[in-house]
Amino acid sequence: MKSTSDAIDALLPSEPELSARTREANLERMRLRTFDIAVIGGGITGAGIALDAASRGLSAALVEKNDFASGTSSRSSKLIHGGLRYLEQRRFSLVREALRERASLMKLAPHLARPLGFIVPLYEKDRPSPLGSNRLKLGLGLSLYDLLARGSNIKRHSWLDAEQVGKAAPLLDQDHLRGAFLYYDCLTDDARLVIEVIKTAAAYGAIVANYAAVESFEKSGRRLTGLNVKDRLTGNTFTLRARLIINASGVWSDQVSSLAEGHDVKRLQPSKGIHLVLPADKFRCERAVLIPSRGEQRFLFVIPWHGRTIVGTTDTAYTGEIDNPRAEANEIARVLESAAVMFPEARLSTHDVISAFAGLRPLIGSDASQTSDLSRESAIIESRSGLISLIGGKLTTYRHMAEQVVNLAAKNLARNFGVVPAARSSRTEQISLTGEAPRLADLTDDAKSFGVAEETVAHLMNTYGGRYREVLRIAATGTLKRPLSSSLSHIEAEAVYAARREMAVRVEDFLNRRTRIALLTRNRGAECAAAVGELLGVSDLSPIS
Repeated sequence: MKSTSDAIDALLPSEPELSARTREANLERMRLRTFDIAVIGGGITGAGIALDAASRGLSAALVEKNDFASGTSSRSSKLIHGGLRYLEQRRFSLVREALRERASLMKLAPHLARPLGFIVPLYEKDRPSPLGSNRLKLGLGLSLYDLLARGSNIKRHSWLDAEQVGKAAPLLDQDHLRGAFLYYDCLTDDARLVIEVIKTAAAYGAIVANYAAVESFEKSGRRLTGLNVKDRLTGNTFTLRARLIINASGVWSDQVSSLAEGHDVKRLQPSKGIHLVLPADKFRCERAVLIPSRGEQRFLFVIPWHGRTIVGTTDTAYTGEIDNPRAEANEIARVLESAAVMFPEARLSTHDVISAFAGLRPLIGSDASQTSDLSRESAIIESRSGLISLIGGKLTTYRHMAEQVVNLAAKNLARNFGVVPAARSSRTEQISLTGEAPRLADLTDDAKSFGVAEETVAHLMNTYGGRYREVLRIAATGTLKRPLSSSLSHIEAEAVYAARREMAVRVEDFLNRRTRIALLTRNRGAECAAAVGELLGVSDLSPIS
């Protein structure tokens, strides 16, 4: 690795370095400078805020106590969508906003917002259907969904008869099936989306660091003036000074606010959702399917994803420890049973589960009796200390939420500090996240030019978008074309790229978030963990204490 280091750097001229070395330099910059904005949280909202602020010309620093996207932002249903079920709750403005942002992401990161058809089966009244058995009502709802998308709709919904459903989802139960509606939303890789936003923010000048935990706040009178930060890789501490501090820590928002305000803050009501990753051949679905959830008044998605199938999500109130929620055995059994009822020929069992993951939604608390009734909208709260907290919201709407937060921050900076951003309004609707979209027409030529399989090139296109050739150039330097897993298309060059350009500093960063190997393999990537550690230059494979 060291012998090819200079050669690899020379092959990556189009991207700024974002490595362990960058991280160390960034922490030193944070110690020495005073920033316009300090962002707490490296999930999708924090990343979006850092990008919006930096692209307006504000100096911005972002710290994340674990790895980027390590919380809720890597544990979603992998969808960029308007939220069909929110129509029934009459949250039309939320749906309209999400559909607008869906269209924006399809333009800014097409490989991370890929159109996907969704099948909503309707059965006779003696059998439950995921959204009810009233065809007229559901059809009207989907028409409204199309209308709210306005000129940015992917494709109008349509009706499939039972025979057409059988062709689209051959293993879906056909007994008493009347037909199905087909509508469209987008599929994503949530963790990759966060990483691309982080990288773009850094390219615009944001100073970012993972494994940097806020331990306390500095104050002048009541007003916050800085963060006392601990580098969790070295144990060193320092003070990051900033004119404004933004709390974008998601489900940890109340903890951060309590630390800043000096008293308990309780605004959130976390909701837990679990997903199962199962073999694709158990479902044989090229499109997603909505199915009823057993024991719940909601539906589950059955989603084709990275050559596997994801089934989820649940929605239950959560009061446990928030750092590492787990999918419990009874939750796994309930999701598995729901899928087994609708796909009886799959003969599903717990032995089919490749992996399971759980995430927490940072929902705004209310008097609602069920978490499914809580709003998915966001709120911006400004405290007397000057702390700005963004709570709630959805993955899909991160860009617009970030724009609103930075609008408020810019007003406060101008009023209180005389700081005026170079660009007064947000520019992020025009900022591509991964460069020009790859062309499928180049797939065969690239495979020949770089000496790799077409399946590998396709995987890299789908993962890195317009930057996929950067990985191929690394692979061409030596033996880095070798596969990391016997069942996947990932290659060793990806680990080197993640170390150099995506601030992957630990093995789990790469296996869980720069790639999704941990979710897609039964051993959570154990077969390649040692090789990844060597490629990253990491000798300690144990978790941080």
